[in-house]
Amino acid sequence: MKQNNSYQPAGTGFGPALLSNGLPATFQAGFPGASPAVIPSNGIITNPDPNQQYEYIPLDFKNPYVESWNVAIQQALPAHFTLDVAYVGNHGVDTVASTNINAATVVGLGTKGQPEFPRTASTIQYWQGFSSMYNALQAKFDRRFTSGMLVTTAFTWGKGMSYQQSDDGGLQYYINLRRNYARTDFDRTLTFNQNFVYDLPFGQGKHWAQSGVAAAVAGGWRISTGWALMTGTPVNISYSGSNLLAPGNGQSPDQIAAVQITHTINDSPWFSTASFQPPSGTNFGNVGRNSLSGPGLFGMNGALSKAIRINERWRAELRGEAFNFTNTPQFSNPNGSLGNAKFGFVTSTVGSGSGVNGTGGQRAVQVAMKVTF
Repeated sequence: MKQNNSYQPAGTGFGPALLSNGLPATFQAGFPGASPAVIPSNGIITNPDPNQQYEYIPLDFKNPYVESWNVAIQQALPAHFTLDVAYVGNHGVDTVASTNINAATVVGLGTKGQPEFPRTASTIQYWQGFSSMYNALQAKFDRRFTSGMLVTTAFTWGKGMSYQQSDDGGLQYYINLRRNYARTDFDRTLTFNQNFVYDLPFGQGKHWAQSGVAAAVAGGWRISTGWALMTGTPVNISYSGSNLLAPGNGQSPDQIAAVQITHTINDSPWFSTASFQPPSGTNFGNVGRNSLSGPGLFGMNGALSKAIRINERWRAELRGEAFNFTNTPQFSNPNGSLGNAKFGFVTSTVGSGSGVNGTGGQRAVQVAMKVTF
């Protein structure tokens, strides 16, 4: 069992923690002894606190695993090119989700519809297993490193499906679990990557400027770049679940017209918000989970380097790198909560780091020198 003891300061703000005996904690006294939770001998808590969230791991928990299969065709082409085309499939078995087993199982009853009523707090199970699927067409067009040039072109058309939110998050719906099965939160339908490395044809052993000062100045230069184009990740259109009277369950609106994607940033919604309206009564809306897609992503990185041979033992490399070289903004998904003042609007950029730390943010440039001996 996982448990911990916490102590709070007196009043508000910073201050010494108050122990269970009412005295302030001090370094001289050291850490207080733990107060273990009292667990019945049969392992069953018969009088749980109705307002305390509990978490547990079932004794019959099974580790998830993945079944994978693929079929590929490879063909050598003229000019040192090769073409690979493959179908790739993955089936996740017992992929984990943190589920609330005290979520309401019927609509319209409020807290009385919760299995552990009159206890109304959540009981989180770590973990419950669900299935996931991934199917993709993958193509790769390569040129082997010959004559100072390497080229890699890759394309993926795929789709990932799962029940849980994020990697191992919870469920949106506990009434009709099948309703959760939708595109994974990180699914991108189309992905295109282009990379190349090119050694300039100057210097010793190259086509031009093979010796002398010209070889020393113009030789050893390498250009490399990579850029990616991706379609957007799913947008989940939701609505307040209060009218369901089914605690723990999410809600979605009704779609009443075809959705038009405007691709507009800031000034107007990304999609036609008038296509949705609140559901009536204690009914689930007809919009499925993760039904739309947000803005795509474009990123380009580049590097310029020069190899310097000082003598037989000492070598150096100068390298300059640019991340998000085009300084292209990478926008986050629009607000998907019907009733929110920003419903449908894209109001921020991707927050997964910038420059050398990840995707998103402004252009970042770094220069480095490496010496080997």
